[in-house]
Amino acid sequence: VPRAFTSCADAYLTPCIQRYIHQFVAGFDSKMMERTKVTFMQSDGGLSAVDKFSGFRAILSGPAGGVVGLAKTTYTGQRTMPVIGFDMGGTSTDVSRYAGHYE
Repeated sequence: VPRAFTSCADAYLTPCIQRYIHQFVAGFDSKMMERTKVTFMQSDGGLSAVDKFSGFRAILSGPAGGVVGLAKTTYTGQRTMPVIGFDMGGTSTDVSRYAGHYE
């Protein structure tokens, strides 16, 4: 994504995401937030601390999340057969393949 597109998406999405995160965190006991590490999945499949998550980090987090979720829940490593993921949403469908490592 070109830089200008990323900047525009970030400027548009970050305030919405920050409101969501604020409401999300407000639902927890304050002591729990001190003891628990809360992270959000980024578009690259990595995790971001709750206070560092922003709009440009959230773009395409669904497809990355689908692959990571598939890898963690279906691939055991005890067999050599890759697993295929099919993630159908309201406006898109993502297909993935996991064979023990991310590309």
